[in-house]
Amino acid sequence: MQVAAAAAPAAAVRFRHALLLLCLGSGFALAFEVALTRVCSAVLQYHVSFAVVSLAVLGLGLGGFLAYLVTRRQATRGAATLTVALLLVSPGILLTLVALLRLPFAAHWTSLLFLMLPPFIAVGALQALLLRAFAHRAGALYAADLLGGATGAALARPGIDLLGGPVHLALLLALFAALLALWWCMSAASARGRFRLAALLLAGVALAAVLLQGRTGFLDVRYELAPRKLVAQMLQRTPLGSPRLLPELQRWDATSRVDVLELRSPRNVERLVFIDGETPTAMLAPGSPAPGAAADLDVRASLPALPHRLLHPERVLAIGSGGGYDVVVARAFGATLIDAVELNGAVLQVVERARDFTGDVYRQPGVRLHQAEGRQFAEASAPASYDLVILVLAQSLAGNLREYALSENYLYTSEAFAAYLAALRPGGGLALLVNDDRLLRRLFTTAWDALAARGRDPGACLVAVTSRRESPYDRLLLVRERPFEGETLARLAAEVGERGYEVLHLPPGTPLAGAASLQRPQEPELQPATDDRPFVFDLGGGLPPALGLLLGTSALLLAIAWAALGAAARSVRQAAAWLPASCFVLLGLGFLMVEVLVLQKSLLVIGTPTLNLSLVLCTFLLGAGAGSAASARFAARQRLRWWLLALVPALCLLVRSLDLLHAQAAGWPTLSRCLGVAGVVAPCAFLMGMPFPLALRALPDRLRPWIPWFWGLNGVASILGSALIVACVLQWGFRLATALPAAAYLLALLALLRLDAPPRP
Repeated sequence: MQVAAAAAPAAAVRFRHALLLLCLGSGFALAFEVALTRVCSAVLQYHVSFAVVSLAVLGLGLGGFLAYLVTRRQATRGAATLTVALLLVSPGILLTLVALLRLPFAAHWTSLLFLMLPPFIAVGALQALLLRAFAHRAGALYAADLLGGATGAALARPGIDLLGGPVHLALLLALFAALLALWWCMSAASARGRFRLAALLLAGVALAAVLLQGRTGFLDVRYELAPRKLVAQMLQRTPLGSPRLLPELQRWDATSRVDVLELRSPRNVERLVFIDGETPTAMLAPGSPAPGAAADLDVRASLPALPHRLLHPERVLAIGSGGGYDVVVARAFGATLIDAVELNGAVLQVVERARDFTGDVYRQPGVRLHQAEGRQFAEASAPASYDLVILVLAQSLAGNLREYALSENYLYTSEAFAAYLAALRPGGGLALLVNDDRLLRRLFTTAWDALAARGRDPGACLVAVTSRRESPYDRLLLVRERPFEGETLARLAAEVGERGYEVLHLPPGTPLAGAASLQRPQEPELQPATDDRPFVFDLGGGLPPALGLLLGTSALLLAIAWAALGAAARSVRQAAAWLPASCFVLLGLGFLMVEVLVLQKSLLVIGTPTLNLSLVLCTFLLGAGAGSAASARFAARQRLRWWLLALVPALCLLVRSLDLLHAQAAGWPTLSRCLGVAGVVAPCAFLMGMPFPLALRALPDRLRPWIPWFWGLNGVASILGSALIVACVLQWGFRLATALPAAAYLLALLALLRLDAPPRP
């Protein structure tokens, strides 16, 4: 049954229109999804970014269910439903933006979930209807769908940078979607007069929204609507004055939103640089006291300066230098060479624009600024290059989605500590400043094991202290390869006694009354993070509650859809419907599992989260699209099954291949790293694109009306797959977890081969 047969006068034109609509619809959806993750990261929380990805897939699946329910009894509704779905994309985008940026309940982000779904539901219905109408050419259609998604993902990042933020990109997408709907209503013979009038009205509304944002900024971020953000809390009036944001220094790109907060008090002017409303770093004027101190504390007397007072380093590597505070401290103690490494280019641009305040901190003699990923920079450095390596909570929140996704950086794993220690000169030290006691203990455990692996006495080489007079980074872990002894140990005891530091651990023999000496913590959640399980910020132990909620919700939705399929299959043998349904469910599980795994492991190779996201999405979608298009050329199923079965061992080796690539990529330029990741991922993506169109083409005629329902099952299963693989990696690590998507694909391929088998006489 070809529901959309009346959409155009000729089959060839219908198919060309179908290809165009699928390509553009998927492109709009993927680009809006990327923009939406950046909006949610700025106004809500980072973990909502992964919720957006799940909601997008859920919306596509719900669109398939809805398309089936609307058209199952009357085939002629297909063309009208297709037009309505296309008309709803633009207003759905506008509704989502207004909900996120103007409704006063951003603190309760779960209330916004259903308001994010409409544009993705509309695109999902469009995709399902077109796939059902041209199931016999599913390979080309699915390839167009994936190609459009890859194009949208690739253009979203430069589009956000060029337009000055994700809001402008989303508004432009709403306008383009409205114009596409207008073109369709004007050119399609089935589009009625009221559809054309609605399309004209929606195009006018979208254009008005774009112009209004350009003139008034009615969708600009207002942090008072997001009270959970740290920047919103620090904007509250204090006895010392009223903090304010400096709009002339604000910047929003595809990596992050950067805001500068200024607090004027009788004693001084303080500025803090916030990344997406969190993780502040100080921006110091020459001669300013240490930020966040209870009194006018000079930077030379602050806790971050303790490693300089003890070790007197000449060559310093500052990872995550941000506003330049580490550089100011190192310069104050006379360091002759300072390599400042900062991944976020927007932060560096803000510091450059604030040169009148900072005194051109990064252009001082002996200071070398590098926009790079800190661990990669350390691994590429010559051994014994620095006297001090310092990290002040260098957490890339632009790529950290907390408990919902595998996106924590690799700066604090055991392998990273080994790289930092290898970069130290004899007598040098590694200093880490954090703002959480349990995080400090976990890093202490990681350093303990790293030292033990190098044949050192960990207890004699570690110092962990806290300064309650300073914030936000008031806890210091200092690691040396050589034991603290002699004059250094005496200076350490004097510092602790004079400045009133609270002690977690001091080396044995410290001449200080009541000096604490901590043994290695044994709690499971405080064990060292590794490259195979890099979740250093997952300090709760067990399955995170929100991840459990996502698992339960997606499993419940899948169970309901499966039960509804059984109820609807009364007209034919139920087994005939459940076999292809199982195939589509397993394909949805496997595809998202592999994608999430690769997104995390390739970050170790690429380093930059946003570049890594764009690269992996484009590689997957282009590779799978090419595989989908190529599947139509395989007439001999016997030959094709060997290609598909080769996918299972390839998936088992995928994570190991990315680990080997990382081991070889030290010192490689970014382009070479990207080509390496694409070369590893593309063959698997090519093979992963074949089963879905093959399953569609293999459906018997009596099951083709259910294609929208199968599309919905595939979408809901994708959400379950992404949550399930996160839980498995948290529990077992990456290498063991790769067996799960491999098993899903193996079962799906067996179901596909049985589905495609010729019927018995």
